[in-house]
Amino acid sequence: MKNRHAILCLALAASAASCGKPPEAPAGPPPSPVRTVKPTVGDVPVHRDYPGITMSVRTVDVIPRVTGWITKQGFANGADVAEGQLLYEIDPRPYQVAVEKAKADIAVVEAELRNASDMVTRNRPLVEVAAISQQEFDRLIANERTARANLDARRALLDQANLDLSFTRVMSPVDGQSSATNIYEGTYVTPQQVLVTVRQMDPVWVEFQPVQQDLPALRRMQENKAESTVASLPGSDWRRSGRVVFVDNTVNRDTATVRTRIEVPNADRSIAPGAYVNVRLQVDMIEGAVSVPESCVVYQTAAATLWTVDAEGKARQRMVTLGPRGGAGIVVTDGIGPDDQVVTEGMQRLYDGARTIAPEAMREAVEARIEERLKKAGR
Repeated sequence: MKNRHAILCLALAASAASCGKPPEAPAGPPPSPVRTVKPTVGDVPVHRDYPGITMSVRTVDVIPRVTGWITKQGFANGADVAEGQLLYEIDPRPYQVAVEKAKADIAVVEAELRNASDMVTRNRPLVEVAAISQQEFDRLIANERTARANLDARRALLDQANLDLSFTRVMSPVDGQSSATNIYEGTYVTPQQVLVTVRQMDPVWVEFQPVQQDLPALRRMQENKAESTVASLPGSDWRRSGRVVFVDNTVNRDTATVRTRIEVPNADRSIAPGAYVNVRLQVDMIEGAVSVPESCVVYQTAAATLWTVDAEGKARQRMVTLGPRGGAGIVVTDGIGPDDQVVTEGMQRLYDGARTIAPEAMREAVEARIEERLKKAGR
């Protein structure tokens, strides 16, 4: 009977003890491991990219000024040529004959002029004493003037003949690279035919069409003459900095763009006219810009958001306004400050107010629990 009473007392005591202990609260979800970074603060240039095409500063179609047979080609196809270098020679013999004939005509007219001048000199005293009429003397003066005019005309014809003779030697008008010849030796040519094309290769122009909003920046670049605009060839390591040398005086009303050219050096001939390139134009500079890696940005219903971690280690979602790419990745113009901790990894499992932990801290905590259990098991 005593044993039964003791057991009952023990049961009641245990029941009373269990009733007096408050129930344990259910454990919440574990903290989410995330990596964070502070935004980068600095000046960020604003660029726009445009397609462009290279073109020669000077492209000259060489056309003969006289007709005749080509007797000589003075360059190799595709070779570099210098200004004043002989490109072609047209048979000069007909033009040499024309020069000699013009000289002979001048000699004849000079003789006529001397005779007319002598007649005026001899008859001047006679008209003063009325030995000849004034009308006859005026005719002699007119003959002298006619002969002098004829001499001037013949000298002009000689100049033209010499000029035509010089045109039989076709010279390069510019330093550059020649194309393949269109006409070969033995061909009869006229002033309507293009013999060869010579293009200046250094420097070259890159023509592109930026939008009209870039006009103020383009004007500043043109005035400063700074080589700040970069042209690059997609798929290669070709890259050049150039200066703005031309901005058109009208906006294309169909495309709202402005025809623009930059000049880039090409001494190594690594680019040729007609190549398609990319032009990066710096149109502005954002001073003290706040930027984050672009992978931090999460888009929800077309709105840009970032996850941040507050001082208590809890996740907070922020609506942000984005600017241009640059700096650490992309500029954030509104929504975060330079001291915020922005989540770069692990934002997939976050919700507003979620507890967070750095992956390193989580790993240390797990290792500590494992070590504690091993110690208990060892006891």
